This record gives sequence, C-alpha cells and structure tokens, in this order.
Amino acid sequence: MREYENDETANQESGKYIVHIDNFDGPLDLLWNLIKQSRIEITEVSISRITEQYISYLKLMDSLNVQVASDFILMASELLFYKSRALLPGEEMSDEYFVPPLPPELIARLLEYKKFQQASARLREFYELKVDSFTRSSTPIEPAPDDNLIDVTLYDLLNAFARVMDSAAPVEQKEIVFDEILVSDRIVLISALLEEKEQITFTDIFGKKPGRAEVVATFLAVLEMAKTGKIRIMQHRVFGEIRLLRFTL
Repeated sequence: MREYENDETANQESGKYIVHIDNFDGPLDLLWNLIKQSRIEITEVSISRITEQYISYLKLMDSLNVQVASDFILMASELLFYKSRALLPGEEMSDEYFVPPLPPELIARLLEYKKFQQASARLREFYELKVDSFTRSSTPIEPAPDDNLIDVTLYDLLNAFARVMDSAAPVEQKEIVFDEILVSDRIVLISALLEEKEQITFTDIFGKKPGRAEVVATFLAVLEMAKTGKIRIMQHRVFGEIRLLRFTL
C-alpha cells in the first residue's frame, strides 16, 4: 500500500484531500495557496501524480464523497491553468489577465478557465451540475479512423468537465439533493455503452441534465478506465468534443 493511502481517515474527517508529492505534503488547497505566494514553484508540481493519488484514495472509500470530489476537480483545474501560464514564455505571473501570443481559440479557452476559477466558490455552494445543451442525434456515430483522432491530455479532460460545470444554472440551496452514486456504477454504464458502440461522447453518457454527483462520479470513472487501459480518450482537434473509445489490441 502506498504511503498516502494511510491518510484515508484524516481525509474523511477533515473533508480535505491530502497531497503527497516530492516537495509538499498537505491539503490541496494549501498547496494552491503556497503556489500563489511563490513559495512553491508550479512547474515542479506533477498534476498527473496528484490525480493518480486521488484515484487511489477513492478506491479506499465505500462511496463517493461528492463535496471532496468536486473540490478536487475545481482545484486541479486551477492548478492546470496556473501551470500553463508558467510554462508559456513572455508573460509575468503577476499579471491579472493572461493574453499570450497564441491562437485566439486557445486564448478564449484560457480566459474561460479564469472566469470559471473566480466563480468556483459560488458554484460550489449553490448550483447543480449540468452538461452543455446538446441535441441527441438519431443517427449513430460512425467510428472515425484512428489516424483522424488525437490523444486527449488531462488538461483537455478537465477543461471539458469544467465547461460542464460552468454551464450550470444556480438553484436555491434547499432544492439541491445529492444522490449517492458510486464510481463503479458509472464504469459499468460506460462499459455497457461501449459494448453497443465503438466510441461514445459525453452526450451519450450524461443526457440533458445530470445531477452534481453524476457528473463528478463520471469524471472519476473516465479517469480510472483510462488508467486501467479499458478506454482511450480522443478528440478530432484541440478543444474538440471528447470521445471515449473502446480499447482494442
């Protein structure tokens, strides 16, 4: 058992996920604050390692803690955005707005991420999650040749789920009801859908208006299935629609 798995009880009691990386041990939100204070260099932080540890931690839980899981997605999105700024030349980290000499589409997505970060505290308290408005096509999606698809990075995947979260309309707190949804249940659903089609999109998984627990559990299920080699996560172009493909040898 890895050393960070010993913190399961502390995580559940504090409501905060504990991170263990080479130069830091502690809550994820504390790591974020230290990075903003320039006490830890963001380029030395492995976002993929943090995500791997979090998935291992979830395996120890009997059911999904929706609040902790959604907090993790929000914080990981912030870390990825901040790290992307640090790795791109020509801009000071202290600038309030980030406008690098990049294609307009990429700039728009990064600014969209900034807007999402600023609203995260309010969204965390008041809204239910829902997907972007899609119209389900009656025509099955034809599998595209593999050479027309590109791999999806963790940044792309978090961006896609962040847009799902950002599109949610605020609702009165008394109307929010969280159903217990296991990550394993979402893995079963995705596997069943991929038995019918060689590839699926988020539209196939979510429908029109999923609940908060459903979105968070699905995100974690997708990460787990990709990690264990059950699916491939692809897209036709950068920032294109995410597609999940059944892994075949």
